[in-house]
Amino acid sequence: MQKLTNERKNKLKKLRAIQKNAIKSGVNWSLLKQYNLICSFNRETNIKGSNKSLILSIIIAFILLVISVIVSNVFLSVRCILPNNFLVWEATRPVADCVYCQNVTRPVILWDVTRRNFANYSYSSKPIIVKNAIKHWRATKEFSFNMFRKLYEGTAGSYESLEDGCQFLNFKSDLFSLQEVFNMPEARARNAPGQEPWYVGWGNCHPDILSKVRQYYDVPEFLPEDAEYPATENIFFGYEIGAVMHLDYIPRLMWQGQVRGNKTWTIAPVPECDHVCKTIEFYVEPGDVVLLDTRIWYHATRIPKGQFSITVQSEYG
Repeated sequence: MQKLTNERKNKLKKLRAIQKNAIKSGVNWSLLKQYNLICSFNRETNIKGSNKSLILSIIIAFILLVISVIVSNVFLSVRCILPNNFLVWEATRPVADCVYCQNVTRPVILWDVTRRNFANYSYSSKPIIVKNAIKHWRATKEFSFNMFRKLYEGTAGSYESLEDGCQFLNFKSDLFSLQEVFNMPEARARNAPGQEPWYVGWGNCHPDILSKVRQYYDVPEFLPEDAEYPATENIFFGYEIGAVMHLDYIPRLMWQGQVRGNKTWTIAPVPECDHVCKTIEFYVEPGDVVLLDTRIWYHATRIPKGQFSITVQSEYG
């Protein structure tokens, strides 16, 4: 068992080295060969002759197809250098009815919302900002980088929970695990002058950590009472970079509470609706909640220079 654990760690270490090289110099043939050798072959599989060549050819052809259709700023996955699942999802995504984005030029902005008067917007495909909806959260005063670092460093199995299927997103950062994030030098962690900015997100899957952080926030009270919610929430935090343009492949609508800092959103229609719909930009402030169908709106975010942003994100439907 210890041998398997060590081999897995060595594989992850090699993958991260490839990822860092890809960020610095771009994806090239040498990196693809390394990726194939590490990601695509089980250490106990002994494929010989034509079978091995055939499988290698199929894998390389598929990866080249991925490269040809993914934009250059697509984020790199922590597990593999190319997000193969996203290509498959996009290729199999139903063609959108462009009515969802026609004549949408700005988000719907709501104030003093109750569940009753939000009912007309509950399952809308339009972007919505609910102002000052989470100002009462303890998180707005107490969430910080150091708080999460202490929580994860002081909880047994916290980092392993992410390796066992809970998603970690590094976006454009050169950080490939939450442990790397919390091991950053203090100067970079606080984005001191001359330091590289960073921005990451992850799912809070560890039950002990999840129960503790939920003491600092609630599901927004205006959301439908009969809606279904996932078993966990996501945390996003960092400086300047924000998330790259992407779709979310999730089963429900997205809500995101802006706990600290401002954030600018850019949203765009799916490609088949470019001719009738517009790209929109808007910003949110601490205490605001963004609601968006991120399955049909491409979206990216950025954070004003020098500001630290923390958000809590989940789904409903």
